[in-house]
Amino acid sequence: MPNYITERVSFLHYAIRQVFQAAGATELHANYVADGITFAHLQGKQLQGLGVYEALDLPLVMGSLDLSTKPEMIAQGPAWAVVDGNRSSGYYCLNIMADIAMDIASTSGIAIVFGGNHNDGGSFASYVYRAQQAGFFAMASNNTVPLAAPWGGKENRLSCPPFDAMVPNGEQPPIWVSTMLAEFYDAHVAQAVHSNEKLTGDYAIDPDSGQVSDDLRPYAQQINAYTRVFDATCAGQLSSPRMFSLNLWNEALTAIVNPIGIPSTELPTVADYAENESGEEKAALPPSVGGSYFLCIDPSALMPDGLAKTKSRSDAYTQSILNTPSKPDESVRMPGQNGYSSLQRGDEEVKVICQHWDTFFEHIAPRYGLSEAILRQNYR
Repeated sequence: MPNYITERVSFLHYAIRQVFQAAGATELHANYVADGITFAHLQGKQLQGLGVYEALDLPLVMGSLDLSTKPEMIAQGPAWAVVDGNRSSGYYCLNIMADIAMDIASTSGIAIVFGGNHNDGGSFASYVYRAQQAGFFAMASNNTVPLAAPWGGKENRLSCPPFDAMVPNGEQPPIWVSTMLAEFYDAHVAQAVHSNEKLTGDYAIDPDSGQVSDDLRPYAQQINAYTRVFDATCAGQLSSPRMFSLNLWNEALTAIVNPIGIPSTELPTVADYAENESGEEKAALPPSVGGSYFLCIDPSALMPDGLAKTKSRSDAYTQSILNTPSKPDESVRMPGQNGYSSLQRGDEEVKVICQHWDTFFEHIAPRYGLSEAILRQNYR
């Protein structure tokens, strides 16, 4: 298990915001990034927390992330839109996509907004949560650099994409899906090295023999001084043909029907970004995400008292699920229930993985003349 420190979420938000602004981001952009990263901590997804800042720092250093631009809508129809990220971050682009989708859906009842040409967006839970809190159903994802092999293959061609969907609720915990559509990504490689963590199954495919194991350590490759962004020489085995199908379905939405999407098969690898040293080559690499989508439904536009009915149905369904008789020594709960409770309580203290903390404050922040001591002093 990783070692953690406990920190006030408000200081974490402040530190992220200050470092990203020092790197050249606007205040709005920096707030979006700090919101997304601290949300992941409150949700309990530590691998999408402070360490994921490295997934912005790497493309920033290597020239794929442009902090001088902002995403813009480039096309729109009655129930859809397309947003060009202009090489900005996914945090910026997805927040704009969510705003547009909610605005369209409030009139049409449903909207899908496609995005592309943007970098990592962290935990997609934060975007669907925004919509859910405003009374919308939302579903969102993006594709990634190739991190998984097709079923039966031994070389990465597929994404390891986030997938989040959330339904408006009343008093009961919401129906909330927050998962990934493959078995591991770079953060799991890092945790294998730092904490000797094994995968939950035999998902690492040896590039030579094709044999599978649950140990990523023999294949791990550290990227620069990062402790969360790692590469691996092995491919990722999917858990079943069903996961393969879900992964392909998500790729279709993020990149195939997306007017500006780039499929995972055409994206650079993690190693390609790390090796992109010269100024001439920097402009050649695209952002680390090929495409994204944000689908939004407004129940109040679909039927009389639509939001109230949706919340009532959601609560009744959830209550029935929670009342299911449990197996010995087990209990029934809704996915995301603990994280949702933390968010509703407004918990102030969160856990941060020690290695991620050290890299942010000892490797990244000093690049801009900042340190933990300086940030704490200014925070007070």
